Amino acid sequence: MILGLTGGIGSGKSTVSKILNSVGIKVFDADLIAKDILELKEVKEEIKEKLGNKFIIGNKTNKKLLKKEIFSDDEKLKILNGIIHPKVKRYYESLSEKFLKKKEIVVFDIPLLFEVGLESLCNKVIVVDIDSKIQIERVKKRDSLSSEFIEKILEKQMPREEKLKKADIIIENNGSLEELENKVFALIERIREEKYEDCSPSGKY
Repeated sequence: MILGLTGGIGSGKSTVSKILNSVGIKVFDADLIAKDILELKEVKEEIKEKLGNKFIIGNKTNKKLLKKEIFSDDEKLKILNGIIHPKVKRYYESLSEKFLKKKEIVVFDIPLLFEVGLESLCNKVIVVDIDSKIQIERVKKRDSLSSEFIEKILEKQMPREEKLKKADIIIENNGSLEELENKVFALIERIREEKYEDCSPSGKY
């Protein structure tokens, strides 16, 4: 059984992912997968060709500079997505064939799950939701970014309201870490009790 996990920047998606992993559930993290893809020789060559040599320093991709520039330039973001997204998609498609009809629970942790169209690979999709004001404050504190830059990142992601409409399960994360843990534990317990046959657990946590 595949659970898709998504949510906007600062929503707490990565924390939910860690909680799931702590109870023995395999998590396949798209951010880590994308970072590995960025270091493939053919990908670095394509970045040089399409975006410029400055993003490759020595034999490494300058991820910090890349992030800074792509969220300020729609065209560069489109080019980078065109390089990375097809490879990420192929990776998850191969995993889906392995896990979709099995009883083992695995999680596809994908920030752009809906944007890339990978929800079709999942039995159920979990969206981690957070109040917009809390979200911005958490990201400012965590990443030392300005509100303006955070807004630019949010503009590139699917609107919160649209994500919520597409969700099978919503986990609200406006409270404490303990509250979030309790919600995740309750969800997983319910899924396991249902024996996964119809993947019926749904709603808001």
